[in-house]
Amino acid sequence: MSVNDRGYPLAKTEDIMMIQETMQVMGLYDGVVDGLAGSKTFRAVRAYKKSIHMAPNNSLTEGFIEHLRTEA
Repeated sequence: MSVNDRGYPLAKTEDIMMIQETMQVMGLYDGVVDGLAGSKTFRAVRAYKKSIHMAPNNSLTEGFIEHLRTEA
């Protein structure tokens, strides 16, 4: 798994697209669904994590992705 410049795990393109689509449906992401994890994607991820009492960071781990698939 690759990591970003701060050491947080990055997801595959298709997983990032799923994250972006999920965050769009929730009203947390207003960017383009392009599979690129940029500032809007990470802002949405942090807001979502904060809303469910997770550490609001930029980590896109397998566990977080699975959580979105099953819980969101």
